[in-house]
Amino acid sequence: MNRSLDFPSSYRALRAGRKLAFFIIAAALFLPSLPQAQTLKKVPFPFSPIGLNCLPWFIVKEARLSEKYGIELDPIFIGASSALFQSMLSGAAEMSGSGGPAIIANILSGGDIIHVTAMVPRFTQSVMVKPEIKRPEDMANKKIGVSRLGTVTHFALQTALDGYGVKNVTILQMGGQPEAFAGLARGSVDGAVFSPPYNFQLKKQGYNELVSPNDLKKFTDFITNGIVARRSVIEKDKDTVIRVIKVTAEAIKLIQTDKDYTKKVIMKWMPMKDPDLLEQAYLFASENYAKEGLVNEGALRSMVKQMVQSNLIDPKLAGSTPITAYYDNRYVEEVKRSGFFDQLWR
Repeated sequence: MNRSLDFPSSYRALRAGRKLAFFIIAAALFLPSLPQAQTLKKVPFPFSPIGLNCLPWFIVKEARLSEKYGIELDPIFIGASSALFQSMLSGAAEMSGSGGPAIIANILSGGDIIHVTAMVPRFTQSVMVKPEIKRPEDMANKKIGVSRLGTVTHFALQTALDGYGVKNVTILQMGGQPEAFAGLARGSVDGAVFSPPYNFQLKKQGYNELVSPNDLKKFTDFITNGIVARRSVIEKDKDTVIRVIKVTAEAIKLIQTDKDYTKKVIMKWMPMKDPDLLEQAYLFASENYAKEGLVNEGALRSMVKQMVQSNLIDPKLAGSTPITAYYDNRYVEEVKRSGFFDQLWR
C-alpha cells in the first residue's frame, strides 16, 4: 500500500513557521503600509487548519478580493485553536477562521470569542481505518486517533461512536493530520479522523472510509468552521466584520463559478499532484460552504451537550450559560437585509 501524501511536507513547513505567527500579525498591524495601499485597513486573519475548510480565505488573498472592500485580509496559519485564540485575546487579531467546540470552551472560561458566521455548517471529517475494518461496530477494542480531545476531530469520532453505539474504543491524541497519517501508516492506531483533502488521499491509497461526513450529518448538527471574533471588539468595529463577511461570501461565489482558478489556489496552498484528488477537492469545495452563514443554534446546543457528556466542560456552568453567549447573527442578518447576498447569488 502506497503510504505517501502529496501535501504534508507543505503543511509541516507552514506549521513550523507558526512560532513566527505572532510577529507576522504584529507586523501586519503596526508596520507602515506601502503608499498605494494606504487606504486599505490591514486585517490579520489567523486560521486553522490548512485544508479545504479554510479555502475561501485563501481565495480572498490570492485573488485580492478584499481590496474592493477597503481592507487587506491576510490569512495567517497558527494551528492549535488555543494558540489562535491567544493571538485574538492578546489583541493581535480581531477575527479568525475557526469554530466548533473551542468557541464554547472559550466562553465558559471567561473569554468573549464568538461565532459570527457558520461558513462550514456541518461535519466534513471522515473516520478512516485499516482496510480490514469493515463496519463501525468493528471499532470496538481498537485505537482511533484524533488531533486533540475537545477538537472537531474528537467530536466527529464521538458522534460516530455514539451514533452507532460503539463502546470500548481507545481514543488517542495525535497532534495533527500529518501525525495521524503517520500513526495510521506505521500501525500505532487502527484508524483516525481526517479532514479533506487528507481523507480523499487515504481512500485512494486503499484505506476504508468507515464513517463519512454524510453519515455524521444523520446524527447531529455541527459547525466545523466560520468567522469568529471577539464580541467586545466587533461591537465597536461593525464595519470591518461586515466587510469580512462580504468578501468571504464573494470568495465562495468565485469557488463555485471558476473551477480552474480555484484548483490553482488549492494546488498552491495544499500541493497535490494527482488530478483525481484535485477534482475531488474541488467538488468538495463547490458543495460544502454556506452561501450566507447564519449560525444554527441547534448545532451549538448539540456541541454543548456532547462536551458535557465528555466531561470537557462544567455541566452547571454550561447549563446556566445562554446559547446566545456563543454567537451573534446580527452581522450576517445586516448583510442579508442590505440585499448583498441576493445580488451576489442571483
